[in-house]
Parts: sequence; C-alpha cells; structure tokens
Amino acid sequence: MSNTVYSIGLGPGNPELMTVKARRILEESDIVVVPQSDKTGRSVARDIILHYIDPSKILMYYFPMNNDREDLEKRYTELARKIKGLIEEGKVVSYVTMGDPTIFSTSNYITEKLRAVEVEVKHVPGISSINAASTMLGLPLCVKGEHFGVYEMPMEVDEAVKLIRRHPTTVFMKVNRKLPVLVEAVRIAVPERAYLARRIGLDEEIFYDMLNCSPPPDAAYLSVAVIRRGRLAG
Repeated sequence: MSNTVYSIGLGPGNPELMTVKARRILEESDIVVVPQSDKTGRSVARDIILHYIDPSKILMYYFPMNNDREDLEKRYTELARKIKGLIEEGKVVSYVTMGDPTIFSTSNYITEKLRAVEVEVKHVPGISSINAASTMLGLPLCVKGEHFGVYEMPMEVDEAVKLIRRHPTTVFMKVNRKLPVLVEAVRIAVPERAYLARRIGLDEEIFYDMLNCSPPPDAAYLSVAVIRRGRLAG
C-alpha cells in the first residue's frame, strides 16, 4: 500500500496550462482534494479539473479567509488526518492548488501537516502566475547578469518602493486590498514598465498598464503585479 499523496499545481487558470503529468495523476487518483475559500462552493481549481475528471472524485475542503492562524492550523491538521485515513483505505489521493504548489500556496501548509503524520508528499509543479504574466506580456523577468524579486505586497508604500528599486524586475503577489499601496509605489518609483495582471488564463483576464491608468479597486483580486525597472547600473 502506498503512503504517498500528490500535491498538484494547476497553473494560472487555463486548463491547457497544466502539465501532462498533472493530468495523468488526476486521472489516476481516486480522490482529488480541492481547498476552497468561498463558502458558496465556487472554486476556480474545481472548474479546471472538471475538464479531466468526474466530479464524483472531488472532495471539497473549506478554508476560511480570516487569517486566524489557530483556526487554519486546526483545519490543516484535520485535512492531513483525513487524507491519511483515505490512503490507509487504499485510495490514491491528490490535492490541488492554483499556480505552483510551492509559491504562496495553501499546499505548503497542508504538506507540513501531512509529513507530521508520516505521509509522503510528491509535488507536481505548475505554471505560476509569475511565469504566466511575464510570458503573456513578453516582459523578461531577468536576463543575463540580472536578478528579480518576488514578494507578498507590502503594507507600506515606502517598503514597496524600496523593493521596486532593489531589482531590475519586481513581482508582487497577494495585492488584493493593498492595491492603493501598489499604485502609489509605482507613481513614486517611476519604473520603465508596470503591469497588473488579473485572472490570468481565465475568461476575465485583463492586463492594466499602470503607467497609463489606475486599475479599479476590484482589479486586485486574483492578480499579480510585474514591474520592470531595467538593468542595474554597472
């Protein structure tokens, strides 16, 4: 009996931006766990995998968007024990996440709890919103001799400006309610190019050129900012 669970990255939203390996493992799984943050049951991840598997395989698991670490820790631990139980029943289990399972992902926390109950986790990489946004924009993250930075959007404008000026390219994730901070930081830093990409790979996909417009308040949900300052001097 296998003691393994698969952590699968689904990519940014388009079902065609999953790897062949990810699709194969989904199809071979008896149970596919889909974390959700919406009580209504809406889930982009669920919509993606329904292109490849029967809905009877899907186990939805709710994680509240309340930043209550104690509550979330309890939910992660509960899910890890549930997955271990399914594996002990002989089920092939996988759990999925948007983007890549190691980049700002719920998968990281679930993995920690699974290892604590002695379940082996095998990750299947996915295309991150970072890669998807930069390639769709035709904007390099870095070229020879450069580096780039990836950060959770800071709370303070000064910190965001400092990070933009630190790298030739800076990526901000989890913008959401901190969109005004991003807008002001771009205004102060005056980069060569600055974009906010929203709902990449989905029908509502849109890219905002932040040097020529200010994105509307709702644009920050499911978004990533890519800011290109240019090559470092010297």
